[in-house]
Amino acid sequence: MPADHRHDLQTEIAAAAARLIAEDGCDYATAKRKAAAEIVGESGARRALPDNSAVEHELRRYLQTFDGDEHERRLAALRRLALDLMQRLARFNPHLVGAVLNGTATAHSNIHLHLFTDSAKDVEIHLMNEGVEFGVEEGGGRGEPGSAVEDVQFLITSRHDALPRRVGVVLSVHDTDAIRVAPRYRSADPQLHPVEAAGRANATALSDLVRHTGRPG
Repeated sequence: MPADHRHDLQTEIAAAAARLIAEDGCDYATAKRKAAAEIVGESGARRALPDNSAVEHELRRYLQTFDGDEHERRLAALRRLALDLMQRLARFNPHLVGAVLNGTATAHSNIHLHLFTDSAKDVEIHLMNEGVEFGVEEGGGRGEPGSAVEDVQFLITSRHDALPRRVGVVLSVHDTDAIRVAPRYRSADPQLHPVEAAGRANATALSDLVRHTGRPG
């Protein structure tokens, strides 16, 4: 396949995947697979898959084009909700990661925090003392440096009209020393605010970002 044609095909697949993420709440892997199968068929899908950065670029374009001001209001509200949650979890050194940080959050997005602590059990006890109902899954890093020990999932209530009534939260609990491992999903997009591009942000950095992006309407 000529390089130019391959690039155009991957861009088309990335754009289709972005639509699936925005409209249906698909994760990146599922969205790319479905989009590729739809455009080139199952047999050629694997050879034509774009990388996640291409999908993220198209998702950002999609949200700016079709959601516009609503996307900005949603993003500001999610960041403020994340900041409030981080302040309540301050003893566990929380850092915001994922779509709420990098600006690609959709109506389906969870707030994803990385916690750095010597005891995952202390996180669970803290949530139980706050009356939070949660589920726990083993971390999916398979022993990779800086991988999560466990993922804690629950819902929190939102009173902002730009958000669903219940917003999902994922806490990925890491050992304290894992903070030394560089964030996996940093962005090189020059249009992003440095905090958005950093891959993870503590409460101080997120506060600066919230001031930069303005108050939700």
